[in-house]
Amino acid sequence: MSIFKLPLDQSDPMRVEAYDYDLPDELIAAHPTEERMRSRMLVVNRSNAQLIDKHFQDITSYLRPHDRLVFNNSKVIPGRLHLRKSTGGKVEFLVLDRHDSPNWEDSCSSGELVLSGMYRSSNRVKVGQQLWPVHLPSDDPASALEVVEVGPGSVTIKVRHEGSAQSFLERFGNLPLPPYIVKQRVQNGEDAYHEEDDTRYQTLFAKKPGAIAAPTAGLHFSEELLQRLKDHQVNISQVTLHVGPGTFKPMSRETENLTEHQMHSERYEISDTLKAELEETRAQGGRIIAVGTTSSRVLETEARKQNPFEPGDYSSEIFLYPGHGFEFCDGLITNFHLPNSTLLTLVASLTGYPLMRTIYEHAIKNSYRFYSYGDGMLILP
Repeated sequence: MSIFKLPLDQSDPMRVEAYDYDLPDELIAAHPTEERMRSRMLVVNRSNAQLIDKHFQDITSYLRPHDRLVFNNSKVIPGRLHLRKSTGGKVEFLVLDRHDSPNWEDSCSSGELVLSGMYRSSNRVKVGQQLWPVHLPSDDPASALEVVEVGPGSVTIKVRHEGSAQSFLERFGNLPLPPYIVKQRVQNGEDAYHEEDDTRYQTLFAKKPGAIAAPTAGLHFSEELLQRLKDHQVNISQVTLHVGPGTFKPMSRETENLTEHQMHSERYEISDTLKAELEETRAQGGRIIAVGTTSSRVLETEARKQNPFEPGDYSSEIFLYPGHGFEFCDGLITNFHLPNSTLLTLVASLTGYPLMRTIYEHAIKNSYRFYSYGDGMLILP
């Protein structure tokens, strides 16, 4: 029996309901593997639909000299703030934006930091209300975060701060682990956050703060594995795309057709060297393989431009799905994604819808671990 809610012969790849499937809770990874490269890797051959069960330490067997892996070097900001009201009520604030600069490492020129994001509280917060980080011992007005704007589930706050936004968050915030990891840990009787998360929920390439979620395909790569790739003459490039909240947002069940879905926008950067690196790979006959859906979104967005891969800051709202898929990337490394997500349609746009279903059915049957801390796949031509 298929894990998908609809049989294949009744599934229209252009309809949202075609991407709904059942996942056993025990396959949601609550923790990373002991070593990054020991996670499992399902190798997918698109040309003959062959599936091979391997581990990421075996990846060099499937890559060729002059192939190029493109990683996302975005760094997750510690943007989850646990705050309290003067009454003792708790507020959880997920920081999404800073208002005075797009760079989280820039200092606050005015001595005042303005942040906006989403919040949860038993009672709605109000404009003018003061909040404090829960571990501060007193309601010192100098350390208060003042609410300056409130919307449906959203809030903007300001606080006196002389340093960068990143330094403020590192002092008072935590990494915003995906809710399914926190839920799984709590159900297991564990603490929601572990010390290992500070390193294991960041890739080795993480250097540019701005994401609220890790580009998880990169989590499988250790220093040892990167050295193996270098010795195998596999090249590496980097892009920056800051993962936003829309990444985990499922497509609405009220939206029947994929073309009706409103795609979220994410900011990305192209380096001065990327264009030459990609051209070199093509000239040498190498393949370009995106490490993660975020890297693939950057590459596929740029490839559709008249003058692609010019250095600078841009934004992407590209939506990849069957019939409107990959034009540039030869392959993809990615984890196993949430039902009804645009990440699942992205995979289907590369593999084709029937093969995507086969991949996920195989993964569940063979107990692959799902989502951010889970296993992944290497999709090749």
